[in-house]
Amino acid sequence: MNKTELDAVIILSYAFRPLFLLVVIQALIQIPLWYLIWNNHLAIDWQFNPVYWHGHEMLAGFAGAAIAGFLLTAVANWTGREPVSGWPLAVLCLVWLLARLGFSLPLTAALAGIAYWLILLLLMAREVLSSRNRRNYKILLVILIFLLLESGFQWSLLNQSIATRQFLWAQLWLFVLMINLIGGRIIPAFTRNWLRRTSPSISEQQLPASFAMTDIVATVALAAFALATLFPVDKLLLFALGLFTSLMQLWRLSRWQGIQTFNDPLVWMLHLAYGWIPLGILIFSFSQLGRLPVSAGIHALAIGTVASMIVSVASRAALGHTNRPLVAHPLLVTCIVLLSLAALFRVAAAISSAPIFMTAATLFWTTGFICFAVPYLSILLLPVPEDQTHRQ
Repeated sequence: MNKTELDAVIILSYAFRPLFLLVVIQALIQIPLWYLIWNNHLAIDWQFNPVYWHGHEMLAGFAGAAIAGFLLTAVANWTGREPVSGWPLAVLCLVWLLARLGFSLPLTAALAGIAYWLILLLLMAREVLSSRNRRNYKILLVILIFLLLESGFQWSLLNQSIATRQFLWAQLWLFVLMINLIGGRIIPAFTRNWLRRTSPSISEQQLPASFAMTDIVATVALAAFALATLFPVDKLLLFALGLFTSLMQLWRLSRWQGIQTFNDPLVWMLHLAYGWIPLGILIFSFSQLGRLPVSAGIHALAIGTVASMIVSVASRAALGHTNRPLVAHPLLVTCIVLLSLAALFRVAAAISSAPIFMTAATLFWTTGFICFAVPYLSILLLPVPEDQTHRQ
């Protein structure tokens, strides 16, 4: 086997390898490109609203690749089957690349975008159904919803329907709801494990609280608020619901003892990413009263929550599945801080017309992902070192 064939085997050995690589590539290309387009430094003959293209690329493209990388990697642990690898993974990645041609080949990109979620659904269904892993049947439902939303978005975009924005917002809220559900499982669990390992004598009261009614109410409120933003609802009622949801999400987060995790960045960065949910919802709520622009809330959630959580989970998954110690590289910590700064300045850019805020947000984002790429590209592309020991 020559070097090229060996590299292909490595990159397609686990779903997180090619798909997290696509996440990094998308992050480093799409945002600087959008900055040039937004500031009229790059002229494109658009056949549709370019804002929709940008939003879709960051959700279905950037976040969509991350979701597939996480699910297709995790499903091997859930089912006890061999990891999804080889040509099915290559086909999924190729279709993802075709879907990125939206501004030049809209119909091709639309069909590829729909096919991407369909292929992901089929791959996950094969793994989950073959192992009769009933606990994770609900994951198939979530992917099916993504497929339906993508189909609706592409149809509405090609037909220039007024429903395009609703389909795009629905995709964002579905990602936030997934983070609410998955984050509600892994953040307190990782925090509890770390606290017990580092403080054996810690009391039960100092550990993250177990799943309780608070979590249920916070989740139901989030789902209700998300749905309410997609339909004509009284603005004052929507504001009240958003304020309640924000407070419940903040209360939920406070119960996970994140304040005790400052010595382990791999843990506290999860808390930081989740912390943008109550803040983003609060900003979104005030936008319903005309006090703040709605794009401020959208970017607080999209950058602060979705992007930061993707980096936090991807970094941990890449270390764990390549048998490396679960220790945060200093550049990873820098990346997480820069992403929060990017979210903060992008919110400021939505509120203020001063161009410096958009420029700063773009620089923070791009520099942050360069910091992520430097230590992690070798992890994604190279074989697992034989002398590494796996640490949970």
